[in-house]
Amino acid sequence: MGVAVKEDGNTVGVFSPKMTPHLVNLNEDPTLSECLLYYIKDGITRLGTAEANLPQDIQLSGPYILKEHVMFENRSGVVTLVPHKDALVYLNGRKLTEPEVLTTGSRVILGKNHVFRFTHPEQAREIREKAVTETPGNGETVDWNFAQCELLEKQGIDLKAEMEKRLIALEEQFKREKLQADQEFEEQRKSYEARIDALQKQVEEQSMTMSMYSSYTPEDFHPEEDIFVNPLFESCWTAREAGLAAWAFRKWRIHQFTSLRDDLWGNAIFLKEANAISVELKKKVQFQFTLLTDTLYSPLPPELAASNLGAITSGHGNEDEFGGIPAPRTIVAVEVTDTKNGATHYWTLEKL
Repeated sequence: MGVAVKEDGNTVGVFSPKMTPHLVNLNEDPTLSECLLYYIKDGITRLGTAEANLPQDIQLSGPYILKEHVMFENRSGVVTLVPHKDALVYLNGRKLTEPEVLTTGSRVILGKNHVFRFTHPEQAREIREKAVTETPGNGETVDWNFAQCELLEKQGIDLKAEMEKRLIALEEQFKREKLQADQEFEEQRKSYEARIDALQKQVEEQSMTMSMYSSYTPEDFHPEEDIFVNPLFESCWTAREAGLAAWAFRKWRIHQFTSLRDDLWGNAIFLKEANAISVELKKKVQFQFTLLTDTLYSPLPPELAASNLGAITSGHGNEDEFGGIPAPRTIVAVEVTDTKNGATHYWTLEKL
């Protein structure tokens, strides 16, 4: 049952034709399928657009519908589909260029958007128990999907094969990209390992050297003897360069047991906990480590200077033998930022 359309395209009413051959529309949306009926009258039934020179009995629209697209010849109950030149017409999935007799159940595709099923009530009654070779068997429903799959199959387009081909291409592309990424990663890994090995070797050499000299006592060194004049460390340094190296070594011996890194690592958990408590209590206070250096122009706050008095005195007690300037002392402190009041304070690590 569907909406019957007259020859001029106007709606007549809702009918279920009993005798007249007709076209019934098929749509991708099942709820819109079999809603329109186009009668094939005795004689010639023309199908085209409203812009055609001759009046068209069935009027369609679309970019692939010609003004005069096809004709249906109904002679004594036999309906022949006659396509016009250059008209895009498919019958049961085959492109149609010559006139061909229609049988009930035939799928007709006009252009690329209009899909119909041809129904001949008298033929349907006569062959109800016998399936036509061109119609699907086993009671398969002739709908829009069936017509589209049939079209693709007859046109040599295998959807399954196309999908498999695409999948194979994607797999190959993935393998190529993965192989390239693995190669780049391997190159980077080798480069990093080489750099790490070189740095480790350098550190080991320096560690052995420092360990050897750190085991010496002050009596092992003589003022008149340059410690770098040693067969193990032959070099082409000038007198000033050797003096600078000796001064740097003495500074290292003074500070060899002081590690800012250890201070940072050892108090990191307390800093994290302080920030967490501040957020939980909504105090709008932030804590972070900072390095402060005690100089003539930027002396340490009294609280920090008092807590680090021993270290600072030790640092200031060793004057530069080349300039007489005391070596500045750098300490780790906690910078407390009060975002609510816009104030900044400095705490000792012990206060944290």
